[in-house]
Amino acid sequence: MSSYCVIGCGYVGTTAAIHLKQKGHRITGTTKSRSKLIQLSQVADNPLILDIAKADASFDFLEDQDGILISVAPSQECDTYDDIFSTGLTRLCQALKQRRSTQPLHVTYISTAGVYGDQGGKLVDETSKIDRKHPLNATLTKAEDSLLTVGRDDTSICILRLGGIYGPGRDMATAIKSAAGEQVKKNGNHVCSWTNIVDVAEGISFAYNNKLEGVFNLVDDMQLTRRDLSNLLCDSDGLPPVLWLNQDLPGQRVSNSKVSNQKIKSAGFRLKSPSMLSPLHI
Repeated sequence: MSSYCVIGCGYVGTTAAIHLKQKGHRITGTTKSRSKLIQLSQVADNPLILDIAKADASFDFLEDQDGILISVAPSQECDTYDDIFSTGLTRLCQALKQRRSTQPLHVTYISTAGVYGDQGGKLVDETSKIDRKHPLNATLTKAEDSLLTVGRDDTSICILRLGGIYGPGRDMATAIKSAAGEQVKKNGNHVCSWTNIVDVAEGISFAYNNKLEGVFNLVDDMQLTRRDLSNLLCDSDGLPPVLWLNQDLPGQRVSNSKVSNQKIKSAGFRLKSPSMLSPLHI
């Protein structure tokens, strides 16, 4: 039985932990919240309290792992993006570099296709230039760079860039339809990428099993503008359209590109959810 650690058991991490445990892995799972430790113990064989942004954080558990998923985000209560993706990821990368064990380790890091920024709705892939002008994207891409340069022959790193997540617990189609007839302060002409949580879990397992290295876009096939997507959803239920803005608000972080998923498909991955408009392929 292989040992797999999920660092950050939020929505994505918990779903992945359940999926990986069903595949036969022994799961170590981490949470920053003591109040969530009991709940985590129902999923993980070895639940731990860990805040990677804390100076006294212990990374001793890294020594015994075959695979690691890093799925972290700031908590609403106190963390900032700099806390997690600058301070925290720097400490975690340092711990990976200093790991005493030399057994092969595969690391999957959950990132976002939002780092491509505003590409004018054009097609982008993993070789495309990313947006380092927006402060948040600069922070997120710096975190990616830190992991990709861990530089150990026994450690392979895979970055999965996700779209907006939908699926059980996040019914985005219903959320969009709930805004029918209302004005939403986002640009309706922008193309957004999406990923079903089922494909996120499957993609993490696929990355580990195939020892993927480098950056991969894990998004579904749908490449519609917000307006086109909402029109399709609302029309199907006879609802009035969502009223989107036709321009960006000042200072708003913009994501506007058709994100290609061809690289991960060429590696052999098959989507179970080509789009939120189609049935799930079980």
